[in-house]
Amino acid sequence: MTVRDEAHRLLDALPEDRLMDAIELLREWAEVEHGERPRRRFRTTASFDGDPDLGVRAKDVVREAWDGQERRSA
Repeated sequence: MTVRDEAHRLLDALPEDRLMDAIELLREWAEVEHGERPRRRFRTTASFDGDPDLGVRAKDVVREAWDGQERRSA
């Protein structure tokens, strides 16, 4: 079995809901191979359902999550 045959077999085995992700990735790689600059493609998969004041409380949320952990700097 060649690598191309294996790629076709794997594409055929993908569930329908994951197929578009694979196609987008392959398109990106093919564009780079042809010397074209790949464009970014963004998709929204879900909306955020959280506290309305989360942006205001972001620092507090991070501090709470890090509480008791060793702090490291980048």
